[in-house]
Amino acid sequence: MQKVKVTLLVLLIFNNSFSQSFKNYEIKRLNMFEINTDSIPQNNSLDYLNLKTILVNEQKRKTNKTLAIALTALSALTMTCGAKIISSSRNDQEGLGQTIGTMFIAAGIVQLGVSVPLFVSSNKRKKDRDKLIELYKK
Repeated sequence: MQKVKVTLLVLLIFNNSFSQSFKNYEIKRLNMFEINTDSIPQNNSLDYLNLKTILVNEQKRKTNKTLAIALTALSALTMTCGAKIISSSRNDQEGLGQTIGTMFIAAGIVQLGVSVPLFVSSNKRKKDRDKLIELYKK
């Protein structure tokens, strides 16, 4: 019983303390969004979590957008290669070239289908990030 009381007392003492702070590069990124971090109280956990969410959303947005652009470019390349294979093997009697070309085009369509949700996710994260930025812009 005594251990439980001591544990609860220690938990209650440290309940209100919040010692998170931003690193220098995080402050620079927040300043890029025109957020003045000096005017925001550092000991408020809600403000800290909101600012951290801005940084996390921005990182995820950049990653998703980069992957989407890469997959879209790869999709265009794959479909072009497939179309070239099909057009160069029109006179092939076995039809192997057309089959391979069709497989390339199908792979390109799949890559394009994967890139679309990444673009959508990137735009959604940007909107969420911008809403939080508006709270702290002054």
